[in-house]
This record gives sequence, structure tokens and C-alpha cells, in this order.
Amino acid sequence: MSRSERRARARQRSRRDRVEEARPRTRRQRFSPVQLAGVSVLAVVGVLVLIWLGTVSAQGPATTLPPAITQNGHARGPANAPVTIEEWADFQCPACGQFARIVAPQLLSTYVAKGQVQIVFHHMAFLGQESSWAAEAAECAGEQGKFFEYHDKLYASQAGENRGAFSKDNLKRFGTEIGLAPSFAACVDSGRYAQAVRDDTKAGEGRGVTATPTLFINGRKIEGVPSFDQLKAIIDPLLLGR
Repeated sequence: MSRSERRARARQRSRRDRVEEARPRTRRQRFSPVQLAGVSVLAVVGVLVLIWLGTVSAQGPATTLPPAITQNGHARGPANAPVTIEEWADFQCPACGQFARIVAPQLLSTYVAKGQVQIVFHHMAFLGQESSWAAEAAECAGEQGKFFEYHDKLYASQAGENRGAFSKDNLKRFGTEIGLAPSFAACVDSGRYAQAVRDDTKAGEGRGVTATPTLFINGRKIEGVPSFDQLKAIIDPLLLGR
């Protein structure tokens, strides 16, 4: 095979990986018999995704809060903001990571920092055990006022679903890397937020959430990863006269 042919095939694989990353995760995708039958194919795609995610992870978290943004629990921005975006997400979901690293920073700097939008995060931990462990660890970080710092660390550290990236040992190491106190590790091992994460996920199901990410913008449901411009077209009319 010539060098030009190898380069052409590499470009085709790169385009395919980007499409896969942008797809929302759904329960049907997770449990489909077709997926199980095609596991060898998914394994190949997974290797390519790991390469891409490794590049992104090296860049570090992308949603560090600007100084002007208030944070309270799972919410960024003022409670009295005229627009509320409810985000339902799974820390293992690649599309959720794409939203967190690319779209959310634009929302934070353009709207949240001005007090126009509040973004509220909800757990939809349905992609496996590591999803639940990661969500519980984020709650443990929240005890020390660093929920979103840990949230950003998780999304910067994605490396495939249920492959050990979010093992408890790794989750505890992430806490050390962002400066959490030693009590964080004990919290991760305790499992004391397991029920809270299950309750949040069940609440999402009650709202009709079947894919991640899912956003509700003043009640309007959007599945998948919208671009910033698509969100702007929804948000700006809601701010008229405000």
C-alpha cells in the first residue's frame, strides 16, 4: 500500500471517530444485541477513540470557572437567572465530554458570567458501574466545594467506557491531583452517595431522559450535543427584554 493510500485511510478513520464521539449515549445503545454481536468491531473503534481522548486529556479540563461565575452545589450561575439549563449527563459518555469541553465553556463565558443563564448538572449514571463510581466521587468532591473542578477532571480523563479509567483507585488519584483533602478517598470507598446518584438517575428517567447528554432549556428538551450557535438561537429570544 502506498503512502498516499495509507494517509487517505487514516483520514477516513479520523472522520469516523469524530462522528462516533458526537453521538449521544442511550440505553438502547448500551444493551443492544447488535452491539454485543459486533463487539470486535467496537473494540477497534474504541482503540481509535482512546487515541483521540488521550490527546484531549493531555490538554486538561476546559471548563474551569471564570471568577465572575457563582457556584452552588451542582449549579453554576445565579438562581434568579432568566434562563435555566438543566443538564443530564454521564461522566463516561463521550458526547457529554464533548459538551463539557467545547460547548459549556462558551455558555459560561457568554451567558453564565453575566448572570443571564444558570446551568444545573444532574447525574444520569446509566452506562455502567464506573459511571456510578465517578458520579459518587464527584459528590464526595462536592463536600469540599470542588464538585465542578472534579467534574472537569473526569471529563478530561475519559478513556473508554467501563475499561478501568474510572476505577476507584483512579478516582481517588484524581482527587489528590486537584488538591482534595485525604477525607475524599474515604468518601469514595464508603459509597455513601450511591443512593443519591441512583435517585438522580431515576429522576431523569421520570423526566423522559433516555440519552446523554440531554438538556432542558427553560423546559425545552434537547438531546445530543448542540453547537453553541444552536443554543444561542434558543437562549437569545428568551433574554429579550430582560
